[in-house]
Amino acid sequence: MSHYITRHDLGRAPEEDLWEENKSNRDRWSERLDTDASAIDMSLSSFYLDAMFSIHEDPDAAELETWEAWVAALQMHHAMFMMATHPQGTELEVMFNHKIRRPRATGPEYCANAGNWTTAFFLAVICRDQQRYRQLCEIPVEFLREAGESDGTQYNPFTYHWISALQAFVLNRPGLDEELLAAMELSTPENADFGSPELMEMIIFPPMNIFLRLVERDSAKFNDSLAQGLELFRDYQTADEKRNHSIKGVVSLPLLAMACLAYDTAEQDPDFRLEVESGYLPKHLVQRSWYGEFPT
Repeated sequence: MSHYITRHDLGRAPEEDLWEENKSNRDRWSERLDTDASAIDMSLSSFYLDAMFSIHEDPDAAELETWEAWVAALQMHHAMFMMATHPQGTELEVMFNHKIRRPRATGPEYCANAGNWTTAFFLAVICRDQQRYRQLCEIPVEFLREAGESDGTQYNPFTYHWISALQAFVLNRPGLDEELLAAMELSTPENADFGSPELMEMIIFPPMNIFLRLVERDSAKFNDSLAQGLELFRDYQTADEKRNHSIKGVVSLPLLAMACLAYDTAEQDPDFRLEVESGYLPKHLVQRSWYGEFPT
């Protein structure tokens, strides 16, 4: 059974000069990577928003410029983790904006936290950059915990179990079932240390449940869960005026990543199918139409 989930209207006018501004942002940070990349963490939200605005302008991701925005967001997030996980001063080689850059590592930084890790991981999955998401999965969860909590910030315990489950899946490590079950149980409103029940039930839990169905290779339950997750995401984003107009409501990064994994799985497993389409799932990102267009 196929599903189609409509995307809500953000009520935002198209951004003028979007592609030129995105390119200018990439060029500016290219120079920073070549000279002093110590403030790389300041770029992360900027590149993430570039990706979101590109989808608002180009909902199917049919334009090459949209792919460039998403690849740049991935490249910068990944570069930050490479800089944070190598000894300070180490010269690295990272690809950004169509050129190899050689920034120097900073050593552990607060920005190498669990929240940025999941963003980087899902971007790598969506861009089908297996090398990068495997590298991210090699980063110990304890490193992410220490970095993220170095300034007193606390994360819900389910966060680290969720990351451990994703890493076990990618690296074929033992413990996938146990880590995923722990993440799901600890993300329920009654077990979470903080966060509203609305956030837990509509944003946090659905990607874990969808991932479970993918791991089980249960095509019908996967598609039902993905459709429900997209509906919940839409309901959450339209629950108040501020969220309704937020550019972050263009797509759900984890749900899009799950759809990309499902699309690739369906090509290898004739018994598995992706049968969900949505304005929240840009067609050409899901179908990796631009993959290989240029070195990433």
